[in-house]
Amino acid sequence: MKDVCRSCHGVEWVDNFYKQYDNAVNLYNEKFGKPAKAAMEKLKEKGKLTPTQFDEKIEWTYYELWHHEGRRARMGASMMGPDYTHWHGTYEVAKHFYSEFIPELREASEKAKHSGDKAKIEKAKLLDAELDKVLNHPDH
Repeated sequence: MKDVCRSCHGVEWVDNFYKQYDNAVNLYNEKFGKPAKAAMEKLKEKGKLTPTQFDEKIEWTYYELWHHEGRRARMGASMMGPDYTHWHGTYEVAKHFYSEFIPELREASEKAKHSGDKAKIEKAKLLDAELDKVLNHPDH
């Protein structure tokens, strides 16, 4: 791919572009993508999600974070569209991650903690610990 870019642009320009692009993708992956995916996997493992896709609100929130807004941020970076990378992408991802996804996870945890089921209570404590670890990371 770099060879195609170099047909019009200098080596340094091309290398700098790919460095910025990789950094944007890595930022999304490490800050939002991987923690959100891990949380969804834990919900599935705990039986908190039905086998039917998109019948729980959190599944839609996750889809928006990953596909709709996350894709817009990553593709905006690939096309050097800073407005799409930031305002229509990363900003929307962060907004929904903190104002919807995390509260939905906390709500699921609270329900489990008040279920009376010792196994669910322990798993909720593990989810809370993982959320605290993610949210206390310097990226957040």
